[in-house]
Amino acid sequence: MKKLNKILLATAIIVTFAACKKADVATPPTPKQEDIATVDLKISDWMTKYKMPGMSLAVSKDGKLVYAKGYGEANTETHEKVTTESQFRIASVSKLITSVGIMKLIEDGKIAMDQKIFGANGVLGTTFGKEPYQQYITDITIGELLHHTGGGWGQDNDPAFFDVTLDKAGIINWTVNNLPLKRAPGSGFDYSNFGYMLLSQIIEKVSGKSYSQFVDDEIWSKTGAKNSFLAGSKLSDKLGKEVVYYGQGADAPAVYTMNLSRGDGAMGWLSTPTDLLRFATAVDSSNTRPDILSLSTIKTMTTTTAVSTGFGFHFGCGWVIEGNEWFWWGSLPGTFAVLYRNGNGICVAATANSRLQPNPENSLYSFFGVTNYIAFQNDIPWQDIDQFE
Repeated sequence: MKKLNKILLATAIIVTFAACKKADVATPPTPKQEDIATVDLKISDWMTKYKMPGMSLAVSKDGKLVYAKGYGEANTETHEKVTTESQFRIASVSKLITSVGIMKLIEDGKIAMDQKIFGANGVLGTTFGKEPYQQYITDITIGELLHHTGGGWGQDNDPAFFDVTLDKAGIINWTVNNLPLKRAPGSGFDYSNFGYMLLSQIIEKVSGKSYSQFVDDEIWSKTGAKNSFLAGSKLSDKLGKEVVYYGQGADAPAVYTMNLSRGDGAMGWLSTPTDLLRFATAVDSSNTRPDILSLSTIKTMTTTTAVSTGFGFHFGCGWVIEGNEWFWWGSLPGTFAVLYRNGNGICVAATANSRLQPNPENSLYSFFGVTNYIAFQNDIPWQDIDQFE
């Protein structure tokens, strides 16, 4: 019995020692994000100066989400605060998502950059419009739509904003039949929302899925994005985490009168800055997070052409490409968004529930100072954390 008691005592000591040892090496808690006053001041100053009700920001460094924060109000009537999960319309940043969707189909060998859009040999065939087609229409290629060099249907004559009572098929039919191209495709730049509506139609035709389902399957689910959905046009369509939008000046009546569902591939997505960085860091050609496209496909996506220059920028496939900086922005009544990737490892996404007037481009140009500060200021104390995980 004494021997047994000694054995039991020794066993208890060993077990106790092992438990203590295990506790000693327990995984430390994940560090929480600390506020960075200089970054917050840049954002708050910009919001105050340009009368932005609410804003959300996310920053990644070398593939890690190092900062994410909401500012101001998602709803000025209820005083609901913007959080990192608040969803915003991202307007033309949607084009970057559509571009990646098309590049995925190209990578899989299902379409090609030089493939025609309309006509007997086109990817959309003769489904839209009446034959014989007007001049140049059967010459447009997928690559030209991606680079905004499709020959017209852009800028001040963009059918994406014509007759909001027509659905996507209706506006494509009307445009092909009634709006001639002004020049040969590939001969000049015309920033075209309508061109990206055609690209989303191509995604549907080739994949056999709805545009939103294809993006969910091939982009959002593969990058871990969970708060991105197609936007509704009316206030009554607002999702639970979506902000309310506020027009400045002439924008006010148009905030909830657009037809965003038909403009899906050009301007139709809701997202959060964190989701946008999940997306951007999955197509950035770095090895910090797995890319969802091959390096050769990403190179094609970020290659400009001799004529794909507009607004003072050089365009790849949707993205502005200026050396190691890739970006584009979105602007609609009540909406501003920007997605920026720098070769130094910094990516920035920001969204707001208003935009500047009288020129929508003012939102982007005025925000350059904030983006540049975040991207190039070397003494910002980014923590070694990853809030993607």
